[in-house]
Amino acid sequence: MPKFTCLPPLSLYIHFPWCIKKCPYCDFNSHALLGELPQTRYINALLQDLEKTIPQVWSRRIHNIFLGGGTPSLFAASEVKKLLHSIHAYFPSRPDMEITMEMNPGSLS
Repeated sequence: MPKFTCLPPLSLYIHFPWCIKKCPYCDFNSHALLGELPQTRYINALLQDLEKTIPQVWSRRIHNIFLGGGTPSLFAASEVKKLLHSIHAYFPSRPDMEITMEMNPGSLS
């Protein structure tokens, strides 16, 4: 008789390593922004990496996405939208999926 295993919920953490400045208490892999933020290049690299992951998680639903860092809110809304739309195209997701984005109030308008 085949043995079925129940896989744990699939969550996706996406790291944005840039901040306006590096806080002295922060232990995360984050770096002070020097010059222009490479938004499009970074999002495209993330999407290429996600495409390579598809065979490993095929048919599993994503239950939640956490965008952390660093300060993901430094990225333009259009770039974050491109990332999230692509994730939804690549992976099945729950209709009630939670998406959380770490933000610094000083980087919002």
